[in-house]
Amino acid sequence: MFRQKFLTVTLLVVILCTQFIPQAHAEGIPQHNSLGQVCDWAKFISDVTVTDGAYFPAGAPFVKTWRLQNIGTCTWTTAYSLVYYSGEQLGGVTPVMMPKEVKPGEMVDISINMVAPQTGGYHDSTWILRNASSVRFGIGANAALPVWVTIYVIESNMVAFDFVANAPYAQWKSGAGALPFPGTSGDTRGYAIKLDNPKLEDGSLDPQPGLLAVPQNKTDGYIQATYPEFLVQQGDRLRTTVSCEYGATGCYATFRVDYQTSNGVVKTLWKFPEKYEGKVYHSTIDLDSLAGQNVKFILTVLATGSASGDRALWGAPRILRLGT
Repeated sequence: MFRQKFLTVTLLVVILCTQFIPQAHAEGIPQHNSLGQVCDWAKFISDVTVTDGAYFPAGAPFVKTWRLQNIGTCTWTTAYSLVYYSGEQLGGVTPVMMPKEVKPGEMVDISINMVAPQTGGYHDSTWILRNASSVRFGIGANAALPVWVTIYVIESNMVAFDFVANAPYAQWKSGAGALPFPGTSGDTRGYAIKLDNPKLEDGSLDPQPGLLAVPQNKTDGYIQATYPEFLVQQGDRLRTTVSCEYGATGCYATFRVDYQTSNGVVKTLWKFPEKYEGKVYHSTIDLDSLAGQNVKFILTVLATGSASGDRALWGAPRILRLGT
């Protein structure tokens, strides 16, 4: 009788374990060989296009590209793929097949055609790798995490003021005096120009127009734009991406947003020191303290010491009217 019960319990344990292991594997738990090595494992390297928090108008198509490295022991064949995992699919077709064979240690760029939703605000989509046996795997210490894209959709009625579109109407100057807009590349007095798809220092392309601002080529030089008067309302937010231009390895500058009141007083609202380090920053500045006032916003880029190599990018600087 005891022997029969023991066999029954043992059989039950075997059945449960047999059912559990494939399920756990399907959820992305890495498989190790006898040496403790992981067959399928990825490492996130960079966002080639569309950094997190990038702005898009509603319904705009875009291409999201991730750069991944194979840090496992198995080759990713063209039967491997990237599949939708969670969040919003954003129009992406799943699966996306591996564009080439990727051996251990090699990198690959994987792209998905997507479309920004019609609804304003933040939207995110996560995707995970899948091998030829339909077993999912990904990044992270357990080879189980997906990669993701996060965008911010701006409906047309949200944009209260566009600093790029209004750049020709701003008063530009440096220590050398008044400057034209657009400026001339290489002007030692400093210059600013509009870039439709600026390349950020992490190698990604900003999908929205930005301003390249190069300060006067002298120690502690600067370049500055004073915009026409603007009536701030409750819920207004100034949003921008700050970065050095890709390849400007000597860039070391400070971004600053000032405002001038109707009586001529100038105050600093926000500033951010930036240097070339392969990172991009998305900033949201709360303007509620200025609600009800007519102010002139001033965008300034200051060199830190030598201005040589300072090529600073204001990415899609806008005032968004988000309400209360």
